[in-house]
Amino acid sequence: MDSLIPTGFLSALTEVSARMAGSEGQGVGVISLYAQPDAALYRLPLEHLRRFERAMERQIRAQLRSHDSLFAVDGKEWLIVLPRVVSTAVLTLGMLRFERIFNENPLVVDGLDLPVRVVCGAAISPDHGQDGFHLLQSARIAGLVAGRSDCGSLLFEPSMERSAPNIAVLERDLRTAFSGGPELELWLQPKVHLYSAECRSAEALLRWRNSMGESVPPPVVIGLIDRLGLRHRFNRWLFQQAAQVLHQLRMEGLEIDVSINLSATDLYDAEVPELIGQALSTWNLEAGRLCLEITETSMMDETAGSNVSEVLQRLRQLGVALSIDDFGTGFSGMSRLKRLAVQEVKIDRSFVIDLLTSARDREIAASIIDLSHRLDIEVTAEGVEDANTAELLAGMGCDYIQGFLHAPALPLADFVAWVRAREGIGREPAQT
Repeated sequence: MDSLIPTGFLSALTEVSARMAGSEGQGVGVISLYAQPDAALYRLPLEHLRRFERAMERQIRAQLRSHDSLFAVDGKEWLIVLPRVVSTAVLTLGMLRFERIFNENPLVVDGLDLPVRVVCGAAISPDHGQDGFHLLQSARIAGLVAGRSDCGSLLFEPSMERSAPNIAVLERDLRTAFSGGPELELWLQPKVHLYSAECRSAEALLRWRNSMGESVPPPVVIGLIDRLGLRHRFNRWLFQQAAQVLHQLRMEGLEIDVSINLSATDLYDAEVPELIGQALSTWNLEAGRLCLEITETSMMDETAGSNVSEVLQRLRQLGVALSIDDFGTGFSGMSRLKRLAVQEVKIDRSFVIDLLTSARDREIAASIIDLSHRLDIEVTAEGVEDANTAELLAGMGCDYIQGFLHAPALPLADFVAWVRAREGIGREPAQT
């Protein structure tokens, strides 16, 4: 029987090490610097990190064959698909080649040599996974074990699952969470109107503690959901939970909109508009109270006749608000704004964090705000952490800000208390 899964699958994870004055720090995906009396520190802004990623991509692609495929996943790992692999020896040789290339050739970004340690995990189908989710999981486990053992590269073996118990525990806990166990939650981070200082809306962010009481980062939770094939079930929970949060806010006398995040995978699911409609109907809510924040990269395939285009059109007909999240970081141009018919654009935090010191970031933010307003689109700036940045954004005409300056994500009860304390709202809750 023919399989849609490539014969070979390689997961290559990168580790960057900065070595200084006889000390060395190592950490996957971070640069660790141990301060010394005679040490020099080079600050690497996010702009340079994006250049680093592009340099990494060029270095990897240079080693691939014409029929191999390269994918970047959430800025955390590179996935390489090798079709028609005749033996595991090919995977092993490929991983050794990546190690040698990066060990012998530090990446150069703006004149700075960056030694890169590559940690590779490999898996081959059907031996290590009958479908894409399990094959990817096997490759990631192999990479995890390789990193912990300082081996550099390893091919997956079933015994490795016992060496990575945290993954198995998390998967068990997550399945239980959908069956009444440690619950997934939505916490609310305020979005504050710059001119009135009112909290008119909030972003609902995923929070989860496992059976050990440990907080699990949202990207890890979403990754587990996808690997376990629970995305549809999670979306059903997400839409119902968001609608319930809106209902509870209304019962507290607070007319505050709530936004949730959608991924590219969600936009290819033809049932998403129906599930959202059912949730709104269940709680008797106006559709306009719910905003769907969609990452800019998710819009790349939004062409006439595509599944994404049809889903977006049905969402617009439903009446929910649409927002482009992390605007400016992907490949979409501003000219897409009018065609996408969104109500909000969110300036990515990477353009906000250095706004006070970077003339380029100020120019980008001002351009986004100006063009969005010309198209009658509101603008929210993410990652605002100080009053000076908020004041600068107000001078640019930004509509809303979101970040630690006002509050982190809060449980619903704490969010309600925060709003009332800030705005002096003391109305009695509506009677059910």
